[in-house]
Amino acid sequence: MSNVKKIALLLLVVVIAYWSAWGKTYFLTKSYFDYAVAQEAQGAYVEALKGMNKLELRIEEPYLGGYQQVIEAWDNTAFGVRPRFYYEAMDAPERLLPQLDADTLYEFIDVYVQLDVRYVPEVAHLLMNKAAEQGDTAVEEEMRDFLVHAFPDHKLAQL
Repeated sequence: MSNVKKIALLLLVVVIAYWSAWGKTYFLTKSYFDYAVAQEAQGAYVEALKGMNKLELRIEEPYLGGYQQVIEAWDNTAFGVRPRFYYEAMDAPERLLPQLDADTLYEFIDVYVQLDVRYVPEVAHLLMNKAAEQGDTAVEEEMRDFLVHAFPDHKLAQL
């Protein structure tokens, strides 16, 4: 077999493997996105953003992610096209987090600071701002201290 044919065959194998992986990622994240949209429509904003609570998941149940899992799956894509729903998922945190009440924001921090800290600094900052608007200096200071001590390198801790 000539070198050109070997290179062409190798290239074909690489292309098939890449598109196979891309397709699997697409269909999995599309199911996550659809689940997140359904949860958002029902007013379950935390579940729409973070996906199913993995701690409450039984072994036989399939895991359904939320907007976060869609974003994380496509964030590190070096080559190829990101699907349109990825960009819609990127807008979700800014849209959903302000709709959460103070109790839900506290619960969010309590649960996710131990499991998965994505969006925890943003939630703490949002809670701090809501407390400042309401004149609740105790909560405002608590969240400021939390940001500074728990996330000292995060941009929101510097504000």
